[in-house]
Parts: sequence; C-alpha cells; structure tokens
Amino acid sequence: MRFRDYLGMALHQLIKNRMRTVLTIIGITIGVASMITVISVSNGGQAMINDELLKFGTNRIWLLPSDLQGPESMLDMRDVEMLKGVSGIKDIAPSVYEKAYLSYDGGKIVSDVVGTNEALFRIEHTNYIEGMGLTKNDIDYSRRRVVLSRDAKEKLFGNSKALGQKVSINGQKFTVAGVEDDNQSIYASFFSGKCYIPVTTFKELFGKKYFNEISITALSTEALNGVIKASTSMLLNRYGDGSLKIINLTQEIENAKNILDIFTIVVGAVAGVALLVGGIGIMNIMLVTVKERTREIGIRKALGAGEHHILGQFLAEALFYAVLGGLLGVGIGALTTKLSSSIIGVKSEISMSAAFLSVLFSATVGILFGLIPAYKASKLNPVDALRHE
Repeated sequence: MRFRDYLGMALHQLIKNRMRTVLTIIGITIGVASMITVISVSNGGQAMINDELLKFGTNRIWLLPSDLQGPESMLDMRDVEMLKGVSGIKDIAPSVYEKAYLSYDGGKIVSDVVGTNEALFRIEHTNYIEGMGLTKNDIDYSRRRVVLSRDAKEKLFGNSKALGQKVSINGQKFTVAGVEDDNQSIYASFFSGKCYIPVTTFKELFGKKYFNEISITALSTEALNGVIKASTSMLLNRYGDGSLKIINLTQEIENAKNILDIFTIVVGAVAGVALLVGGIGIMNIMLVTVKERTREIGIRKALGAGEHHILGQFLAEALFYAVLGGLLGVGIGALTTKLSSSIIGVKSEISMSAAFLSVLFSATVGILFGLIPAYKASKLNPVDALRHE
C-alpha cells in the first residue's frame, strides 16, 4: 500500500466519526494554540523591552541621591565636570525637575519643566516633529529656549506650528526651539506634558542648583561596568557611603527579560501538558477504535494484509488527529495572539517557528501515542479477530 492509501483510509474514518474526531483533536488544538500564543506574545514583549531600552539610551545608568540625602544636598555641576574625566563615558546629562505654569495666547497648562543639557537628547535618541533639541550654546549662554513635548504643544498650540513662538514659563518668555515626538515610553505617564530648558536657565528661573539625577551612557556594553565603578567611587568619596542610588538601565531591562523568559517557560510548560493530554486522548480513542474494528482487522489479515499494513493504517489515523489538531491550533493561536496583544498593549506577530515546531510536536505526539494502539492492532491474530463480536 502507498502512503496516500493510508491517508485516504484514515480520512475516511475521521469523516465517518465526526463527533469523535472533534472531541479527540480538542486537546491538541488547545495545546498548540496556547503554545503559539505564549511564544508570540513573549517575543512581542521582548521586542517592546528592546524598544524601550533604545528610547532611553543603551548602556545607560542613572545616579541619584539616596532617600536619606535628598536632591537638595548633593549632585551639582562640579560632579558633572568631575565625571567627564572618567574613562569610557560617552555622554553625561544632569536633570532637575520642577512643576510650572506654561501659557500661550491665553491658554495655560501645568507642566514638568526639566532643566538639562544637550546630551540628554542624544542619550534618549529624541525625534522631533518640529525644530530640534537644545544646543551647547543654549546651555553655555543660559538662553531662554524650550523644547516641548507633543502633548504640551497640542494643548497650547493645537494644530498650529509652535516652532519659534514665545511661551511663558512662570511668567518668563521662552522661544520654542523644538517639539519632541511622543515615543510612548513606559515612563511617559510620569512626565506627561513635560518641557526642557537649559539647566543653566533653570537655575536662574527656579533658584535650584542641585540636580535630581545625572544620566550617563558608556561607550559600549563592555565599558559599562567600569564606568559604573569609577563614577560611583568618585561620588561616594565626595558624599560618603549610602549617599547614592544607582539605576543600571541595561541590568533592569535584562532582569525584565529574565522574568518574561521564566513566565514563558512556565506557561509554555502548561501548554505542553495540554498537548500531552491531547496525546493521551488520541491513544484512548485509538484503543477504542482498534477494539471496535477488530473484526475488520481480522478480515484484512485473512485477505493478505501484513502487520505493517495494519500498523501503517492506524498510525496514519493517529497522525491525522494530531496534525489536524495542530493546524487548527495554529489558526486559533493566531487569533488569540492578536486578541492578547490588543488587550495587554503589546505588538505581537505569530511566530512562524513556534507554529512549525508546535505542529511538528503535535505530529510527534500523535505518532508516539498512536503507536501502542497501532502495534496492538497489527499483532491481532486473524482467527481470534474474526471470531470477535
């Protein structure tokens, strides 16, 4: 017998017993759909984490005063100048925050005003819908120039151009140098409607000379640990032990990835169990099928069918159950991936490698769990089989 003959006979039996077929493949379908959804959403989560890392700068750390010290007692421009001497540093950007009123043509909003330098825009790979970021000359000459967020721009200017216009910050006029594009970052909600002004101008406007934080990026991932060690050692020597908090963005992102990987493994294992349960279901149904068709097996053997023919016939049926369940699982997995992505806000696409491996795994499960019933059928004595009622 040819392989297509086995498939034809298997398909005939599956169509003949439609309800049994549906109930048998449900376990495989659920397992494959779950596995594809978990892997696809996990990949989407990994991609989102990588995007967030790029938005906030690769190889970046934050240096902040500890809770005990507070921002009013440390981190100033002397620290920034000192840190410029650390080998391996690419960019340094101080940041200090204050809430203020922004107004234009009668409109007014409350915004987080960030005093910083030109390096912050390089660190965060800022994109602009109008103009550009702050420049070194803006910092050096304490210019009254401001970079608005898209949110602040839309609230103050609507659809009109903001570039070159004058806005008031606590009653002081500032020229709009640019409008940053909204990167929809995970920290966006903390500073909705924020704007940036030169750190030197910030000191004049608000009278604050201490920074809330200093951001540093290293030249490479390899140089990052050295930069962290040298920078923290320099500041701790000045301010004392326990005076500093360090946030390693690269490490935080790596920790998030590890948590996501663990989640994927755990939920993937549950999906694997569903596949195994589906395989057991196939085996049970095939055992029932062998018992129901014992007389048919006896007739076929009496007419000259060999053990390998019987084995192939029942293995083909088990394989059909598994592959059909796997293919349906791929379709349902694609739908649940799309649905899950829209609910949790993660952009995910179905993983073709996961789909292929899931169908391959389900086919393997079908063969393995179908082997015992098929072997049992092939070993039936034709005389005993013909006597079976």
